[in-house]
Amino acid sequence: MASPSVPHDSLQRQRNPHLATLGWALRRAALGLAILLTVAALSAWLLYASIEPDGSSASKSEYALPPG
Repeated sequence: MASPSVPHDSLQRQRNPHLATLGWALRRAALGLAILLTVAALSAWLLYASIEPDGSSASKSEYALPPG
């Protein structure tokens, strides 16, 4: 069987790639940076929130050694 001789419109679109503009690249970089900083800030906050504070209440903690 012979292939059809009429070119498809989708094949023509694939042959002409569009170059990204500087504005598109800057917006994409800003979005990536914002996501990265948000994840880092949330991770730091979760780490800080998970640490028990030191102080006078530490001796009353359930992890404290029994007296004597």
